[in-house]
Amino acid sequence: MDLTVMLEYQDLDRQLMKLENSLLQSDAAREYAQCKATVTNAQEQVVKQNRDAGEMIKQMEALIAEYDALQKELAEMESAVPEVTDINGAEFFTRNIQKLINQLKNLSQEISKMSARIVELNQAHAATMATGKEAAKKLNAVKVKYDEERAKLMPEAQKLKAALAEIEKKCSEKFLEVYKRLRKQKKLPAIVPLQDGRSCGGCFMELAGDAIVKLNSEPFIECPDCGRILYKA
Repeated sequence: MDLTVMLEYQDLDRQLMKLENSLLQSDAAREYAQCKATVTNAQEQVVKQNRDAGEMIKQMEALIAEYDALQKELAEMESAVPEVTDINGAEFFTRNIQKLINQLKNLSQEISKMSARIVELNQAHAATMATGKEAAKKLNAVKVKYDEERAKLMPEAQKLKAALAEIEKKCSEKFLEVYKRLRKQKKLPAIVPLQDGRSCGGCFMELAGDAIVKLNSEPFIECPDCGRILYKA
């Protein structure tokens, strides 16, 4: 594979990345990303709040059921008191009635606390929904600006992509595989020369003798340290 083709490919790709970065770094793109993050966060919060609300309702239902059962037990015990004829029996009923009253009091406090938590959650849910709706409304407006910025760059970007596609026809599969992996890893430049006849031009690590020998017979090799595409200048 011709070295000139490799370097031309990288040059065009760097021009394309420059365009892409100019869009990503624009005010419209930053505002769009912020609004999108706010909407996503609100959606996640709503899902969590709905889940928490479901758990609280189950807990409240269990507390109410327990409270009703204790009230029923207390009513039955109180109705049996007039039938007690001895002191020991009266003391037994008194102790148990008081115990039930205390349990009901504690349950009443738990139910009150749970009710307060549910009210707070409902308020938080309403606030989150309002924030999400406002952010979604703003997102739609910001997206118009972002799309306008993107549209300005599209003709040049499409031109570069078309040129890259043509050059890819001249590139080996191995080169394209390695190059695109390095691009994804942001190891740029991906194609670098051998420096001083022994070091990688990207990470500056000195190569072993067998790697240098291999480079003498092949158009490029991968740096054993950083993985960049190495060529002999």
